[in-house]
Amino acid sequence: MKKQEIINQLLEKNKAEAILFYSPENRYWFSKFKSSLGYLIITKSKSYLLVDGRYITAARNSKSIPSEIEIREFSNNLFTQIKDILKIHGVKRLGFESDWVHYAEFERYSSVFSEQTLVPINCSEIRIVKDEWEIEQLQKACDITNEVFEAILGFVKPGITEKELQRFVDNEFLVKGAEKISFDTIIASGVNGSMPHAVPTDKVIELGDLVTIDMGCYYNGYCSDQTRTIAIGEIDEKLQDIYNAVYEAQSLGISLVSSGVNAGEIHKQVYNFIEQRGYGGYFTHGLGHGYGVEIHEEPYASAAGNTILKENMTLTIEPGIYIPGLGGVRIEDDILVLKDGYRMLTSSTRELIKLKF
Repeated sequence: MKKQEIINQLLEKNKAEAILFYSPENRYWFSKFKSSLGYLIITKSKSYLLVDGRYITAARNSKSIPSEIEIREFSNNLFTQIKDILKIHGVKRLGFESDWVHYAEFERYSSVFSEQTLVPINCSEIRIVKDEWEIEQLQKACDITNEVFEAILGFVKPGITEKELQRFVDNEFLVKGAEKISFDTIIASGVNGSMPHAVPTDKVIELGDLVTIDMGCYYNGYCSDQTRTIAIGEIDEKLQDIYNAVYEAQSLGISLVSSGVNAGEIHKQVYNFIEQRGYGGYFTHGLGHGYGVEIHEEPYASAAGNTILKENMTLTIEPGIYIPGLGGVRIEDDILVLKDGYRMLTSSTRELIKLKF
């Protein structure tokens, strides 16, 4: 479905004639143009992208912005321009992003758009199904991520610190052609692996450590998110058992992904599997999340999630086991939902890699 059709359905559902996008993510999703500040007005028949002088030349020169979007520059006359557009299209009910607009902005809308009825619209699901172009960007981001993982295997060794490995990872993404990293790279070695979102420290990576590396990058505005846990030499039997449990749990979760499946049910089955292995109390987060323009977006595979998966949705599958005082394991992959199954976008091996030194 084309993005204009998605918006038209949203407007129809909420009985609105137009919607005002303020969030950078939704503006980029619709226009393929990035700016820290801007407004996008979408009616059922025409769209307008308003940017200030910092971005107007880039916007007018852009080959990515759909031709049907009219580009306008604003300065102090921003809301006068928006009101003129609303008047031209006879907009009486104006939608806004209720899941993004903060209270101060809402108060400003209420004052400026006094002739319109403001309609709060939850826009969290408009980006949930990806189109062909979006999938291509996601695949490229995942391909770069695999290249970086291969480079990591040739760099990591006993004696370097978590921070040193983090700096290598972040730089390698840029070297490989990424736009930027998806989030602050997580490096957690040894006992630090018991913290799902550990912040890299000056801890030295040692023989016998498991090292969890959670990383990703943006390519053309779309992101990847992959986690691997590798072994620095041989590890003890308990850590090996934890890895095996996470690997098997993730394999189960991936196998359940398909159009028509409840994402929350996948989480439930994977949690039950980990619980049966004796580690239920150590799996402390949701199984996965959607990804695209943002690193975390709908759908969510969690205890509270109930989204029915559809073709071309995206979903991470990332079970983990985290034991304080010992360490932890997480394995995460980026999945594309198909009509009858799934496609892996990430491709790094999921088998435990034991580096020899």
